[in-house]
Amino acid sequence: MEGPMSLIRRVAAGALAVLAFGSAVAACGNDDGSTTSSGSKQSSRPETSAQSYVGLTKKEAIAKAKATDTPWRILREDSETFIVTQDFVEHRVNFEIDNGKVTKATNG
Repeated sequence: MEGPMSLIRRVAAGALAVLAFGSAVAACGNDDGSTTSSGSKQSSRPETSAQSYVGLTKKEAIAKAKATDTPWRILREDSETFIVTQDFVEHRVNFEIDNGKVTKATNG
């Protein structure tokens, strides 16, 4: 039979492990190696709809997203499809680009 101090130590160790795991997960962020905005902060509300990016050049779309502090990434450019995370970020804009222009834009 274990004493009360041993039980307290085990509970404390378990709590620390949970906190450490949570901190590690939170520190992971959104660095998935894909083409994304660097250092942009997630906005609490979308400034523009994803569809408003369709027809813009790649450069214009990126500038617009940066100007509104909207997270963005490129899912596909011409025949190259990028590996991206499957996390859903409500206000992030995902671009598909053909011949230098955004042909599809979605949130997520």
